[in-house]
Amino acid sequence: MTICKHRLRKVFFGVTLLAESLLISGCYATASLYPIEGPLSKAQPYPVLKATAYGIMFNNGTIEMTQDDGGQCKGEWSSIAPMSVGFSSKSQASSSSGGMASIWESVYGSGFTVSNLAGVNKGEAMLVCDDGTVYQVEFYTGSGTASGSGVAKDNKENIFKLLF
Repeated sequence: MTICKHRLRKVFFGVTLLAESLLISGCYATASLYPIEGPLSKAQPYPVLKATAYGIMFNNGTIEMTQDDGGQCKGEWSSIAPMSVGFSSKSQASSSSGGMASIWESVYGSGFTVSNLAGVNKGEAMLVCDDGTVYQVEFYTGSGTASGSGVAKDNKENIFKLLF
């Protein structure tokens, strides 16, 4: 009887470990990047890029994307805990958000400002593609959610609106 209990515990432990691994590895979110400026915004048919961020139960993880031509991109993303940080002038905004303030204005209009607020998480991602394209992404999510919005730019003069 003791041998059976020992084997049963081993099987139960193995099944539990497998289930937890599948649950953690299966935690992902899909993001859509809509080109609003640059060469891709004029392309027909209109390309919507899809990215998949893995590890969304944590504050960082990996991200993958397929470009409109089929090229593959990989990178990392990270999100910080909510805090209250603000800025009022464009020069401060540019330095506070890694130079992405002008991209936010391109997507959402002039005078638009971005700051971290309690309950809102700021995140960033960088993707490098096999063809040399590099994407810089900045986004915001609500605390405890895997939904948000943001902006992105690439090194080919494209600017994107990001929704997930």
